[in-house]
Amino acid sequence: MNRAIIFISFISIIFAQDADTPQSIVSDQSDSLAVSNDSLSTAMDTLGPPMDLDYGYKGFMWGVPKGSQMPSLEYMDQGQYVLDSSSVQMSGNLGNERVFVEYAFSDSGFWKVEIKYILNPNDFQSHLDLFAKIERTVSEVYGWPETTERIEAGAMGLHDEINIGFERAFHFSSWNVSPVKISLLLNSIVQVPRNDELNIFGENMSTLKLVYYNPDYMVITEEVTVEEPLPSIFDIY
Repeated sequence: MNRAIIFISFISIIFAQDADTPQSIVSDQSDSLAVSNDSLSTAMDTLGPPMDLDYGYKGFMWGVPKGSQMPSLEYMDQGQYVLDSSSVQMSGNLGNERVFVEYAFSDSGFWKVEIKYILNPNDFQSHLDLFAKIERTVSEVYGWPETTERIEAGAMGLHDEINIGFERAFHFSSWNVSPVKISLLLNSIVQVPRNDELNIFGENMSTLKLVYYNPDYMVITEEVTVEEPLPSIFDIY
């Protein structure tokens, strides 16, 4: 009998201690949880859409209608719409390389970014070296290219009395980063012997471009013309 009385008294003491716990402590704990949850939801809200190629290029979403939004890139000047708003062009630097960048729009919206590198028109080897450098850099991000092609030719033909010839190279590599394709193209033609001022065909014979494009938005809507049937011969004669 005495043991039962002692046990009941012990339970009463425990409940009395719980009843004496300040309500402010309980309130503070629930408030801290609420703040924690709010901060998590805020962080999630500010993450925004993914910035990888599934979404777009450098945060500019595939399929954005032409003329509705101006793309921008760090280290580039302000873009300008050209060709009836079918593309946006800008220029600047990627690392040490001077480039022109073009965002292209189809009837389905933004579908391609084309990066054109400024080349020394008289330095054939620098063209090959820059292609290899870009290919290596892209491969570090997206893996080795799925397709490669290399064609080179020295100044084998001398075409006139002053012994003019041309060094030529065609290099191509491509990556499949579904749903996006990446292509790197070098078409190099350099006059031999070299002349800084008197190139026969000028200085724009060589091209080096890196292109990111999404085939899902590579759409051009063609107008369908319905031809009216010719009148009956009985109507004519």
